[in-house]
Amino acid sequence: MLPLSAYRDAIHLDEPFVGPESDPRPSLELIDVALNGLERKANVQVRPDRAIFTPQGLMETLREELMAREPGPLPKEVSDAISVLLYRQSAELGRTTGANLMRASEMWPGSDYGSARDIAVWRGDVRELVADAIVNAALPDLLGCHDPYHPCIDNYIQGQAGPWLRNDCAVIHEMQGSDECVGGAKLTRGYRLPARYVLHTVSPHLEGGIVTDADRAALASCYTSCLDLALEKGDIHNVSFCALSTGENGFPFEEATHIALKTVDTWLNEHGTDVINLVIFNIYEDDDAERYAQALLNWIDD
Repeated sequence: MLPLSAYRDAIHLDEPFVGPESDPRPSLELIDVALNGLERKANVQVRPDRAIFTPQGLMETLREELMAREPGPLPKEVSDAISVLLYRQSAELGRTTGANLMRASEMWPGSDYGSARDIAVWRGDVRELVADAIVNAALPDLLGCHDPYHPCIDNYIQGQAGPWLRNDCAVIHEMQGSDECVGGAKLTRGYRLPARYVLHTVSPHLEGGIVTDADRAALASCYTSCLDLALEKGDIHNVSFCALSTGENGFPFEEATHIALKTVDTWLNEHGTDVINLVIFNIYEDDDAERYAQALLNWIDD
């Protein structure tokens, strides 16, 4: 698989994606620029001059267009308009600063989990998390979910990051010459996410609901590959993981949680916390956050 050094410069990974310049234009005008400038117009009848459509509905139309389009360059005026719109949308979502989250050792003082001082469990929307890097459960081609209505983290991350993220992933895929392997990872900038970087990893998909040793090893590899890559980058000090392979991928949540916690604990023990000093487990559902809490409260090293 393609190493970081081979694509780092090609996607300008070390260059910050700065915030847009102040733009006095209202969002409806910017949406008009963006929609009219996109080559693919699946909803060509929807335009801001139609008073029946709300600004929120038009932003959703723009998101649908962006999620459905193939990677490729955008005219500067279109790119600038999208950047401003996503910047404003990000502000509306709010902010949670990952570095300020309460550590597991504070939330559950009785836990025997070895790295409890270096992890946090957070229930929230990854699009509002201010972190050095967040982990995306990616598809093998890395190009994101093309169904704007599919409720996957890949969709949420790609939608808020903007079209530049998919463009970077396309460059990586072309340079690699193949899909990403299960358990591997790649790194891009976060663009219009609060997170500076996105780690894209392909987690195992169970066939028939049966967990094999190969599946367990592949899931553990997702965590180590992401942390190894973050460490190699050098300026990533906190990483947020979603619940990889659960949900539609069919991995039993409790077992996936144990693998995640065990793998991260082992990695932190081996590499120390001088560079990566916080790992966040980002859980979206209340019930799943409770299951993480129970796993930490009842932790027994195996």
